[in-house]
Amino acid sequence: MPKLLPLLLLIGQSGAMSIPAHITEETLCANGTCEDPDLPYSRVAASQPGYQWNDAGGYCGSWATQRAVLSQGAWISQQQVRDHTSPCGGNDNEILSCNIEEAWTNLKLDYDGFDYDTSPLPQTEAYKTWLKSHLVQGHAVAWMILWSGQEYPIYDLTPPAGMYGHVEPVIGIQSNHPLNETTVYDDDVVLHYTDGGINTVHRTLSSLPGEWGGEGEKADCGDYSYCIGNPYGFGWAVKGFADGGVASSPASLKVDPWMSEPDTRSGEAPEDLKGTLTATELEEGATYDIYRWDSVKEAFTFDDEYKKTTFTATSDTYVYEDDKSFSSDGTTYYRVVQQQN
Repeated sequence: MPKLLPLLLLIGQSGAMSIPAHITEETLCANGTCEDPDLPYSRVAASQPGYQWNDAGGYCGSWATQRAVLSQGAWISQQQVRDHTSPCGGNDNEILSCNIEEAWTNLKLDYDGFDYDTSPLPQTEAYKTWLKSHLVQGHAVAWMILWSGQEYPIYDLTPPAGMYGHVEPVIGIQSNHPLNETTVYDDDVVLHYTDGGINTVHRTLSSLPGEWGGEGEKADCGDYSYCIGNPYGFGWAVKGFADGGVASSPASLKVDPWMSEPDTRSGEAPEDLKGTLTATELEEGATYDIYRWDSVKEAFTFDDEYKKTTFTATSDTYVYEDDKSFSSDGTTYYRVVQQQN
């Protein structure tokens, strides 16, 4: 029997930001989309898949934020994402197009959002170009998608707000063409997580757009269970941190345990996480400092009290296993900064 994905709380006229109960891992992997096409050119941000919280409309926007930010070297609890924004139509501070930028700004993220407000309709081609432009730079993207058969807009929102039913982290791109080309090819493939499993899903860019007939109508995603909005497009790319312009080396974070975060909203106790940081694009022979901050307020204050260790690079990559754990219900940021002579 197919494994059912977690049933999320469905609230509102057209459902919340959730995975419908009938969607299974088999459904999401239909048409071979969980099989790696192994194309010659690729770039994939370092992150980890897993499961979102299922209460209060579903924490997919918070989870997508969390997993996208891992690729930049930070851990942010799903509740912390909601706690750093304001309500705008969903379940309390549920992450929607109308409050995600407030959350990311308050969490000190450097980001770029697709301009769904003023881009001419239909936005599909412009959106695909925008999406590819960030993925080839290694920027993870939180996109908002439609479920086939679900009515839109969700809640009582007015388009373009509410023209989505789920949020996922998009972590990479594969192509038959060099990634320094700006052209979007029909056979370009994007890689994303589902927020409800541990598979990495692969979809060609040409297969992503769906159809929508207007307010109160259901989305039609053709042969797939989900699609990107047509005529709208929604996505936010994590470029790094708003750290005052300090020059830092790219770094990604892996946590253990990684598959799911204890749901403190439902009464579960937080747990300690072990972090492993991987720094890249280092200069061999140069000396670097690793900083860590355990709150948003403290983050990117480059004082010695936040310095974890110093190392001299012997290659372009360095792996740091932090001997001090951090709590799953908080925020922990890392940065790798080269010492100046």
